[in-house]
Amino acid sequence: MTTVYDFLYLFNDDLERVRIYDATTEEEVFAGTFREAMYSDYEGYAVDGVDIDKDGMIITIETDEEDDEEDDDI
Repeated sequence: MTTVYDFLYLFNDDLERVRIYDATTEEEVFAGTFREAMYSDYEGYAVDGVDIDKDGMIITIETDEEDDEEDDDI
C-alpha cells in the first residue's frame, strides 16, 4: 500500500499543485501543494489512482466517511 505521503515524497518539487478526490463521497477533499497534502488529514490514506490535468495532479483515495455517517444515524 502506498500512502499519499509516501507517493508525494517521491517528487522533488513539493510546491506543485495537487488535489485529492475521495471516491467514497465522490468529492474533492483537498487542494493545495504536495507539501501541504503530505501533512494533511489525508496523508495516511492509500493512493487508489493518479491522474494529471491542466491544473496539476489528482490523487484518488477512498475513505470510510460514508460508513461513519450511516453509523451516526443509528
